[in-house]
Amino acid sequence: MQKYGHTKKFAKHVVALVVKQEQGLKTDIRLIEFLAKDPIGKFLGYRDRPNETTFSKVRERMNPQIMEDLQLWIVSDLLKGKRVRLVAQDSTDVPAYSGKDREARWGHRTPSRKEQLLYKSNKDKKKSFFYGYKPHMIVDAETETPIAVVVAPANTNDRKFFDPLYNKVKKIAVLQHLGKFLADAQYHSSKIRTILRNDGITPVIPFSGNRWQKTENPKDPEYGRRWAVERVFSRLKEVFGLEENRFFGMKKVRIHVFSCVIAYLLRYRM
Repeated sequence: MQKYGHTKKFAKHVVALVVKQEQGLKTDIRLIEFLAKDPIGKFLGYRDRPNETTFSKVRERMNPQIMEDLQLWIVSDLLKGKRVRLVAQDSTDVPAYSGKDREARWGHRTPSRKEQLLYKSNKDKKKSFFYGYKPHMIVDAETETPIAVVVAPANTNDRKFFDPLYNKVKKIAVLQHLGKFLADAQYHSSKIRTILRNDGITPVIPFSGNRWQKTENPKDPEYGRRWAVERVFSRLKEVFGLEENRFFGMKKVRIHVFSCVIAYLLRYRM
């Protein structure tokens, strides 16, 4: 916390934001009520009931990099001494709280695997538009651990986030030689394949089709394990409220996303 010029007193608010998502509390008012009644409030140092504007002010003043660094520190500790054999990358949608959010953008949304199984026609399975943001993520496909996360406006091409995410992964995780990188056809790129092969990682990515040739899934028997990242997104939305974004602007949305991811790590991986 000192790295960003904040006091130790401010740290309890950061933890409280994670508690909010872990407990499924949809509003700051419910969080305040929870902290006032539950022993965890006193444990964090809340002697009195927090003011109703406390967490709004925290989001205004806090550098969202604090949340990302905390998430990376937790993952680094979890992966210490372990080799990661399979990683998977994808993105998901987080709708903007309002059409007046000037930092949000229109982007494509691909239905989840669960949704695709429910659709009756191929036409229903096509991408739809939404207004908001996209968290991009690389996970350990064997343990379903979110290793690296980047949040961006919805209109940015998914492929552009391979470099920043993959570089974060290499800093905090040891990738097993001849391990595999799993992703869908959006990540088809000779540059990505070259980077992976130079690192001794096998790219398991479909070659993107065109009007004459359809995209075909790789024959690698482990390609299906890329759905691990979809399962992580599903839990983040259904259990930790990722979709329930009530905030304007990239800064506050980043804080919300990383609060959800840290809550996920604490419940499922700690």
